Amino acid sequence: MTHAHRQQGFTLIELLITLAGVALLASLAWPSYQSLILRSQRAQARASLLQAAHWLERAASANGSYPLANDVPASVLQIDGQRYKMSVTSTTQSYTLSAMPLGTQTADACGTLTVNHLGVRSVQGASQTAAQCWSR
Repeated sequence: MTHAHRQQGFTLIELLITLAGVALLASLAWPSYQSLILRSQRAQARASLLQAAHWLERAASANGSYPLANDVPASVLQIDGQRYKMSVTSTTQSYTLSAMPLGTQTADACGTLTVNHLGVRSVQGASQTAAQCWSR
């Protein structure tokens, strides 16, 4: 009496079909993931710009004028990560803060984010509007 031997495991064809399915899903998900990363880094840059703007407003309230760019501590212009470089241009009556994208962040459609002493939020070198870039 011989028993039919039953095959165990996966065939090569089954494994290749599964691998192709995983590759297809990954290729569809990767651009969405990259977009999410760019948006989250942009949100962090926006928050850092607004924190620096608040610092400048507090300094102006305490001293009667905005500090000059050289007098703004580096810690105020610091953004976590290496995706943006923040800078300030200021006089005693006004300031403009900018967050310029670096490295892979340059693929973001919003370009350089800016905010000034009047609270006007804008973008430079962007394919989207300021409202789109600052609202999400």
